[in-house]
Amino acid sequence: MKNTQDEIHTELFDDYQLLSIDVDVLAKLKLSEHIDEESGEVTFNTELSPLHNYKRTKIIIAPDGNVVYPQSLYLVYKLRGEAAVKDTNSIAKALLMFTRYLDSTHHSQYDEDGHEIPAECLTYKTLTEIEEEGAPWQFAEFLSANCRHANSSGDEALALSTARTYMGAVIGFYKWMQRFGYLKRGEQHVVTHYEKKEFDTGVNQHDKLAHIKKSTKRVYEQSNIMKMFPNKDATPAYKKLKPMTFDHRKLFDEYVEFLPKPFPLMFKLVVEAGLRVDELTHFPAHEIGDVDYSGNEVVPINITKTKGAKPRTIEIPISLYEELEQYKQSIKRGKNLKKRNNLIESGEESDLTEYLFISNKGKQYSENTLEKHFASLRQLVKEVDPSWYYRIHDGRATYATHWLWNEYKKRGVDYNYLMDELAELMGHYCTSVTEKYIRFMEKRDNQLSVAKRKNNKISGGW
Repeated sequence: MKNTQDEIHTELFDDYQLLSIDVDVLAKLKLSEHIDEESGEVTFNTELSPLHNYKRTKIIIAPDGNVVYPQSLYLVYKLRGEAAVKDTNSIAKALLMFTRYLDSTHHSQYDEDGHEIPAECLTYKTLTEIEEEGAPWQFAEFLSANCRHANSSGDEALALSTARTYMGAVIGFYKWMQRFGYLKRGEQHVVTHYEKKEFDTGVNQHDKLAHIKKSTKRVYEQSNIMKMFPNKDATPAYKKLKPMTFDHRKLFDEYVEFLPKPFPLMFKLVVEAGLRVDELTHFPAHEIGDVDYSGNEVVPINITKTKGAKPRTIEIPISLYEELEQYKQSIKRGKNLKKRNNLIESGEESDLTEYLFISNKGKQYSENTLEKHFASLRQLVKEVDPSWYYRIHDGRATYATHWLWNEYKKRGVDYNYLMDELAELMGHYCTSVTEKYIRFMEKRDNQLSVAKRKNNKISGGW
């Protein structure tokens, strides 16, 4: 291969970069034998036999000037053979972003309060038996959080089509690595699971014999990773939910207290009151401590900063409410509140609302900070139970399903009877959105019933 410029500069970069090169795609490795006449020792020499059929591609250069493998090798590979592509630009951009993402996980980060968020230290080899723990899945979540689509805020960096293209390129990269032995294959090294789907190709209506021909069906595989990106799929909404089990909820309650304050309080509000992340960061302070609720089991709190600007009343357990009261009066929050007031007085902050959770900088916590601290919680719990794998948004589904179960047991009514009430607590515009939680619980109960009958049959309890 040769550089497209006369020479490669040896200066170091601040980040990973793409370098254009020309590659002789038909060059072959020649092996020659040499026998020493005196000793009889046989040695082999290798040389690259050029055919001067050059194609241009890009490779990835690390900040220290070294070539990044095996990403760069894959980019060269894509120019050869039956699966050769004419242009590797989009693949190169995808692998560059993937490489930069992996590098970012090797550095400890600090939140708005100065708390250290441990580095995850992902590499392209980070694969386990759980696909959500692998580097490809976590990169997909990074892309999904930063792409524009119908339900996004609109200011994300990537278009949805670009994010899907980049993720597809990374999955192709992993298939190549496992095919040629750069990565291990098997149940302990899962990139992603696949689901077989089929679609009807239809019949050519312009064909004169169309009336006697049957439409054919084509089978294809879709990865769980690609399902992460919004599209018009037919997957029922309830199947996408991942609430904590009762045992996993107990682990959450135990280990969330190990996080620095106020994150235990914030995450418990998600799980015990069903708050969205944005509602959490804009939680009102004036609703806390003004009224004595000591005789109540739950405390009603009105929130206005909600999705779609639809105010609603949430219910907070009295024990959690008392913790919120203590935090509001804490010395640390008082200092942070003074910083916020200074920002307002100087004109740097135009939002005059007093929020309960304020960082050391006098501002609301960012969603990114919350995600990273939840990742720290996940690492703690996984040390005792490797199957504990949840994201912060799973806390909202946990609230909804556990609320349905508790109310069902307490009142003895059908889940559908509780739908309107749950919709109000969750802040849904219509019950059609709430229905996925009802369907999830009905499916769960049905599975438990089937399992119970099987157990009775095995034990002779019929």
